[in-house]
Amino acid sequence: MSAQPVVTKPDPAQTAPATARRRRGARLTGVTAYPLMYFGVIAGVLPLLTLVVIGAPILVGVLLGAGEAEWVDGFSRVFGFILLFLTPPLGAWVWGYVALGVVAFLGGIALSLRILRRHGVRRAGAVTHWGMWATVPLQLIFAVISLVIVFGAIASVRAEDASGLETVRAFGQGVAIATVVNLFVSAGLGVLVFPAVLRAVKAEKPARRARRRS
Repeated sequence: MSAQPVVTKPDPAQTAPATARRRRGARLTGVTAYPLMYFGVIAGVLPLLTLVVIGAPILVGVLLGAGEAEWVDGFSRVFGFILLFLTPPLGAWVWGYVALGVVAFLGGIALSLRILRRHGVRRAGAVTHWGMWATVPLQLIFAVISLVIVFGAIASVRAEDASGLETVRAFGQGVAIATVVNLFVSAGLGVLVFPAVLRAVKAEKPARRARRRS
């Protein structure tokens, strides 16, 4: 008995309307969920990087100083800034910012999965994962830009700030500006990245080949 070719119906998931729908979902994810995930990363590293930027010049000055007075003064200033950042009442704002970042990061992941699945993307987890981490080099660039903004705000007051209170206030203002800038930038970046990731990771599983009957 000769083999008979099996006529298969086109997979509805591969039709043009379904593909366009998935791309819309990817763009919507990029403009809404991705900024939340990106903000979570920034909120985690920006306070730490700011402390490093503040403390590093002081420590360098200490290492280059010749006398005991420079060591004592330098280390006391470093520890003073650390205490201001980590203890109430000012430290509460820093920890609150970090906690908000954690919530935003987890919420962004959940939102991404929900949007992608509702738009017919079967491998929503893969698209979310690679959409987030494929842009790490760009995220680092924008993190440096954020740090420049924060450090610029701090540098404008640090020379006249003996207690450190104005420095922390300037830190808060710089973080607020950097956060807003990064939210807008990451939204634009997400609109471009997520549709590309959708294609790159083959978000739709390949259809099974129809068996030929002999």
